[in-house]
Formats: sequence, C-alpha cells, structure tokens
Amino acid sequence: MIATEGRTGSADRPVETHRDRLLREGLAQLYARGFHGTTVDGILTSSGVPKGSFYHHFGSKEAFAAELLRGYTSRQLERIDRWSATPGLSTADALTGYFGELTGMLVESGYRRACLIGKLATEVAVSNDQFRDQLSLDLDVWKQRLTVLFERGRERGDVRTDQPAAELADVVLALIQGAFVVTLATRDRSSLESVAHALKILIAPTA
Repeated sequence: MIATEGRTGSADRPVETHRDRLLREGLAQLYARGFHGTTVDGILTSSGVPKGSFYHHFGSKEAFAAELLRGYTSRQLERIDRWSATPGLSTADALTGYFGELTGMLVESGYRRACLIGKLATEVAVSNDQFRDQLSLDLDVWKQRLTVLFERGRERGDVRTDQPAAELADVVLALIQGAFVVTLATRDRSSLESVAHALKILIAPTA
C-alpha cells in the first residue's frame, strides 16, 4: 500500500512520507554541516514536517543519525551485490566498478558527499559511544560483504590466496576511506584513479 502521509504524489510516483522527507533533508544537512551543525529545527524547517512527526519516527537526533547510517550501509551492500552479480566481470573489475560508482557520486556532488560513515567517524566517534558502536557495526557489515566477494574470487582463481580474504577487505576499506579524505581536501580526481589502480594490484593473484 502506498503511504498517504506527507505530500501528494503523482499517479506514477510513490508519495514521499514525512519519514522519507526527514531522512532526505537530514542526510543533506549532515553532509553540509556535520552532526553538530545539524539541528532538528533546521531539518524540520527545510522538510516542512511537523516536530511531532520527527520524534514519533526517531525519538532523538542521535537515533535519527543512526538510522541514516543504517540506510547508507544498506545502500553500500546493495551496490557491492549488484557489481558482484554483473555477468562477465572479474573480481577486480567488480571491485573497481563499485569504487568507480562511489567516486562518481563524490565528483558529481562537487566533492561534497563522500562516505557518511567516514564523515561521522571523524566528527563524533571519539566522544560518543553510541555512534562509535554503530559505526563499528556498519563498517564490520561492509567488511563482511567485501570478504564474501574476495572469497568467491579466490574460488575462481582471480584473487590472491596468500592473504585471508578478511584482511584484504580491511585494507580495501582503509584505501576507500583514505581516498575520500584526501580527495575532499584536494578535489583532485587523480587520487581516486590511483586508488582504483591500487585496488586491482592489491587483490591480484600472486605469481
């Protein structure tokens, strides 16, 4: 059933609920202003949603940000699965295709939207146990999905076998996060291209 909360949608487009609108506006503000610079009142003003609806759906600003993190992680897993399931791609091509999709979104955003997990990790993980736990969980799920990708690649012979797949996933995540941090500072796309090349070398079978 199509939700009826919020604004009216067209016949061929689902109605955007108050919850969806809050998440959309909140994500934009987290990227633009960070967690501390984003306020519930600011989200309500930009979304046009009543305050009661915010607290009904999320309860607090912290719970709201945690929901955005879960949604972000879910989208990352969907992208990995989509590239993994693309016919005819080697593991290296699937990995760099996935990374290329992420970097394309970063460039298209004017170098404003990198990794939400990395952004919140640098801002609040040190001082907020709730966020640190959530970030750790999200990164672990992300790592597990990459580990599965590499394990399958090892079975078909296009991923190195001298390193555990989980260790490769750790390094890949570190490279991705580092690439985003550097690129946000430099706005130099060549850094992203260098990392894409390094990813292929990293997982390639040893001679």
